[in-house]
Amino acid sequence: MVNFTYLKNLMLNKERILNSSDSSLLLLSADKDMTQIRKESLKSWKLQTVFLLFFVLVGSFKSVAQNIGSTDSNQYFKIISFGEKIDFENIDQTITWTVSNAKNNIYTTLRGNEINDYVFQEPGEYEINFQENKPHDEECHHPQFAERFKIKVEPVRMSFDFSKITFSEKIERGRNYTDLIITVPAEITTKDNSITKLSAPKMSVAGLGVSFTVEALEKEIVIGNKTQLLKYKLSGVVNQETYLMFDFYDFNNQAQTFNFHQIIK
Repeated sequence: MVNFTYLKNLMLNKERILNSSDSSLLLLSADKDMTQIRKESLKSWKLQTVFLLFFVLVGSFKSVAQNIGSTDSNQYFKIISFGEKIDFENIDQTITWTVSNAKNNIYTTLRGNEINDYVFQEPGEYEINFQENKPHDEECHHPQFAERFKIKVEPVRMSFDFSKITFSEKIERGRNYTDLIITVPAEITTKDNSITKLSAPKMSVAGLGVSFTVEALEKEIVIGNKTQLLKYKLSGVVNQETYLMFDFYDFNNQAQTFNFHQIIK
């Protein structure tokens, strides 16, 4: 005679075992998924950290290169465009500045942080005198600036509109480009329309495993409308996963940077 109670208990036990096994498999699968997610997150974090360090180093090198890049730059503390200010950071209020431009009959006395709000309206060469008016108790004291230095103000101003930058092709890793065209609008303003033609400013690309040469399609810019469409041809390849940083230089050799936030895979 069949013991139905025994069979019923046997089926229930089998169901419990199967359910228990399924749960274990689900837990094991979930654990594997979490491990993979952690690995991917760690990989992404490492990549971002490497790229960040790379761009910090590139930025530092770029800053040094701009400072030592030309004899003309070495003559001046800073080269700026007309209508701009210079940030000297936090200045003690006991310090006196004199700003002079003999050609334009400019002579101004400023105190402390007032120098940060001074607008260099007229092009030309300015002489800046720096004087500390407080006693120094320290045995060895180094002033923040030289007692006298020069600033050059150029009669042309330039800014790039990166919100409208375009690429003729998608940038992909391992692809060899010969005529990738980058177009970026730039607003160019000259003092009293004193300049009609200018040599095209340079542009460069930085990133891990990046080998690009850059050529301006128009060697000379004819100043007509304020907004110009500047075009650059890139040739080369991206050899590994990276972020890209595009440096567009103005006529004072100062870089304005466009960071391409999408990783190149």
